[in-house]
Amino acid sequence: MRAEKKNCQNCKEDFTIDPEDFGFYEKMKVPPPTFCPDCRAQRRYIWRNERTMYKRKCDKCGASFIALYPEDSPYTIYCKDCWYGDGWDPMSYGAEYDSGRNFFEQFKELQQKVPRLGIWTVQCHNSPYTNQSYSNKNCYLCFAIRDSEDCTNISYAVKMKKSIDGEYVHYSENLYECFNVEKSYNSRYAEESEAAIDCAFVSDCRNIQNSCGVVNQRGSSDIFFGEKLSKDEFKKRMSALDLGDRKTVDELSQKFEKMKKEAPHKYAKLINCRNSTGDHLENARNCKAVFDGYDLENARYSVWVFSSKEIHDAYGMGSSEFIYESIGPEEVSNIKFSSVVDGSNNLEYCEMCKSSAFLFGCEGLQSKKYCILNKQYSKEDYESLKESIVMDMSKNPYVDGKGRVFSYGEFFPYDLAPYAYNETIAQRFYPLDHEKAKEAGLHWKEQGERNYSITMKNEDIPSNIKDVGDAILNEVIECAHAGKCAHGCTSAFKITQAELGFYRGNAIPLPAMCPNCRCYSRLEKKNPLKLFHRKCMREGCLNEFETTYPPENPETIYCEECYNKEVY
Repeated sequence: MRAEKKNCQNCKEDFTIDPEDFGFYEKMKVPPPTFCPDCRAQRRYIWRNERTMYKRKCDKCGASFIALYPEDSPYTIYCKDCWYGDGWDPMSYGAEYDSGRNFFEQFKELQQKVPRLGIWTVQCHNSPYTNQSYSNKNCYLCFAIRDSEDCTNISYAVKMKKSIDGEYVHYSENLYECFNVEKSYNSRYAEESEAAIDCAFVSDCRNIQNSCGVVNQRGSSDIFFGEKLSKDEFKKRMSALDLGDRKTVDELSQKFEKMKKEAPHKYAKLINCRNSTGDHLENARNCKAVFDGYDLENARYSVWVFSSKEIHDAYGMGSSEFIYESIGPEEVSNIKFSSVVDGSNNLEYCEMCKSSAFLFGCEGLQSKKYCILNKQYSKEDYESLKESIVMDMSKNPYVDGKGRVFSYGEFFPYDLAPYAYNETIAQRFYPLDHEKAKEAGLHWKEQGERNYSITMKNEDIPSNIKDVGDAILNEVIECAHAGKCAHGCTSAFKITQAELGFYRGNAIPLPAMCPNCRCYSRLEKKNPLKLFHRKCMREGCLNEFETTYPPENPETIYCEECYNKEVY
């Protein structure tokens, strides 16, 4: 089968469907997509709100709790105890399929009736301000995190302890302002590194100790901005620095950024990968355009995926196989066009369903089989009706206000997304302002009135942690961005007792931005989830590769062979 060029019905740009893609679509028994990979991803991401939270009441028990939905949400929202409790039955909302009406319209009606789980936390202790949170203790403002303890503003993390402000950090302790770091200890301002111990301002390093201002080092110690020192001399240099003062940190940050720009960079972070493209991949085979994942086989156009095979167009999933156009599936198989499903198989167009099989267009079901629109059928009737609906969806597709056509084989229409665009990870990966979102026919959440008053202007934040007293805990501090950014800025923030203890104990200046802005500022350092065909920039090398470094960027990019010659 040949590759085929298509024109995306959303962005109107051409995209290519490879023979391998066609083979997967045949296995999954779905038609080829009419949206390009980027537009498919953006469409899915609108269904995942990770860090926009509201205080509201449960619509069943009336208790106040932290949720992903505001009080004026059109949905019925339950707290965790009520949603998992036996005081309601999602099957009671079941509806008979009407062949004379569009399927997606009927699903939307069901979606707005069935109670929704307010926030996603599992076996967490003293961690109410977290989401996509599993087995955590004493965590605050942490998202997509598991098996962690005593952390603040950490996302995409596994087994972290006593750390603040980090993304994509794993198996580490006492980190501050780090991203893409693992198996490290007592380090700050580190990125793209592994086994960094007692370090600051390090990038692309492995097995490094007692160092500050280091790029592309392996198995080194006592290095100060490129200069190898004795242990005593290194200690002397570090003692002369006041890392608890923001002015000192800003000066070192500028020096560090200059070092990074002048150093060569490996085209991609691929470890034990075969016939694969993407970035931050480990143990991957036959993967294309996959980012932030490990233990994968035959995966394509996916992000933040683990221990899975035969997956296309997925985000935030693990331990699964045969997945297409889905977001948030866990331990599932043969799943299509679904959101937040786990422990299930053979689901299509389902949301928030658990431990179920053979469902089509269902919402909030647990331990059910052979259901359509939350109504029970025999196996034979289910298969017959499902086939009829698939045919109806092609004959009578859903057409939104922008003329985009959604027939069988497309993910849910934008109109059905349960969140506003700027509440979701779509705003992170594909940032828009209000006007552009409106032009694209996307829902936008206007910032409501803040029920607090700023008591400390940003310019009045003490520069040095030594000058910070306990009274700071009572201050409402103005964010440096003052709400004038696309980061979901909260305009102001407070310092918790745990944070203050961490800053004092590690001699770290108080932050100048709210947690959302700090998070997005780190994430902006990550390359885009997009591949560019480029050549190695080392003189004389003819190697070519797919990389996430855009051609217009200033960095020097090497192939793996040339990078290793430079570093090792």
